[in-house]
Amino acid sequence: MAREQNILKKIDLPLLLMYFALAFMGLLTIYSSSYDENYPAIYTWTKPYGKQLFWLFVSAAIGGIILLMDSSLIKKSSYFVYGFVLLMLMVVLVMPPINGARSWFKLGSFSLQPSEFSKFATAMAIAFYMSRINVKLQDIRTKATLIMIIAIPGGLILLQPDAGTLLVFFSFIFVMYREGISGNILLIALLGLVISVLGVYVSSFETAEVNEANINELIAQGSYSASRYKEIARGAGFYSNNYTLAIGLFIVGGISTLLVRFFVLPRYRKSYYPAVIISTVGAILIVIAINWSYDHVFKTRHRSRFQIMFGVKEDRRGDGYNIYQALSAIGSGEVTGKGFLKGTLSNEKYKHVPEQSTDFIFCSWSEEWGFIGNTVLILLYVSFLIRIVMIAERQRSKYNRIFGYSVASILFFHFLINIAMVIGLAPVIGIPLPFFSKGGSSILSFSVMIFILLRLDAGRSEELY
Repeated sequence: MAREQNILKKIDLPLLLMYFALAFMGLLTIYSSSYDENYPAIYTWTKPYGKQLFWLFVSAAIGGIILLMDSSLIKKSSYFVYGFVLLMLMVVLVMPPINGARSWFKLGSFSLQPSEFSKFATAMAIAFYMSRINVKLQDIRTKATLIMIIAIPGGLILLQPDAGTLLVFFSFIFVMYREGISGNILLIALLGLVISVLGVYVSSFETAEVNEANINELIAQGSYSASRYKEIARGAGFYSNNYTLAIGLFIVGGISTLLVRFFVLPRYRKSYYPAVIISTVGAILIVIAINWSYDHVFKTRHRSRFQIMFGVKEDRRGDGYNIYQALSAIGSGEVTGKGFLKGTLSNEKYKHVPEQSTDFIFCSWSEEWGFIGNTVLILLYVSFLIRIVMIAERQRSKYNRIFGYSVASILFFHFLINIAMVIGLAPVIGIPLPFFSKGGSSILSFSVMIFILLRLDAGRSEELY
């Protein structure tokens, strides 16, 4: 009992308070966005806010159990948790589809999404593997094992399909970088991302020829703007595929090689050639792969969302409906917002913004609290992430540090992508805003990550490796 009290006294209070602040703010926003005047009590279990309150209680109870556990038990159970979640990911694939995806276990009026738990389970498995004494990140075998640990749940999630959760798995590259992987790999990954975006951008233009005779008819349908149709008409053929971009990258690579040869590394030009050649060829292969995927893998709705994001297409009544409605709700909040329970666009009554309690809950917050409220929310999230990084850095145990950075990376990706999606800077994909979006699996998963980190940090003085 004395030992348990001692551990509880060592819990990082700032992180815990910020966690409860975010969870409370999220609960109030869900209450406001789905408010029903016939059921005003926040504990009404049949309403979204009642269910969210229930899951918050469950999360707090499980968090309390985690805080009372021995930290060594958490570490030793890493592979077990990882394996159990993998089993859930396999079983859910044979479940009846919900909204076209096999991602949920239906439990009466509740549903459970195992892909949410795969994030902290993978983080635990990575931390446990990398904390072994004989593991060196520079070894090819270690890198291959880490890729497998990440790729197995990622592949199962892709089969559901759940593109949003799959995208979050790329956040682990920041953890690898912190633990000593070459900065060149991170740079290559970022360049690959930039090239992929450019490839999708080029592919987003219509490939079919558009003649001037039917432009007015197409504009009347409301699918595109007049200026964009004229650009497409002039550019048809030039943007017919991504090979133009591939040729451009080849030329840039060649010029870069010449510049390096004569001005940058004249003494080491021979050893530098392979890196330039590999990078150029890799960039071209990425472009070709993106072009093929855009035509043969992406579905019509995916292509349409990319076109809307890049401004190539306007579809206010179709695939672009969510974005335009979300932007109008955010803008209506202006500087100070309309006030709690006074939103008129992002609530259940008017249904102006679809999914206003889940993926687009940022709209509800923005409408009610305005620019000032958004600033407070963003500062709180940034402070929350910085605190997690600070906790990770002060750990004596390698396992604790790696898990801490994994938590920070996962939350950062969720926060960044969700906000970018809502304001139109990223395509619409299903990814929740941590501690805000409605969903039992989401709040439970994020809470478990935070409470595990709090428990590991509270016992850091006892940890030697």
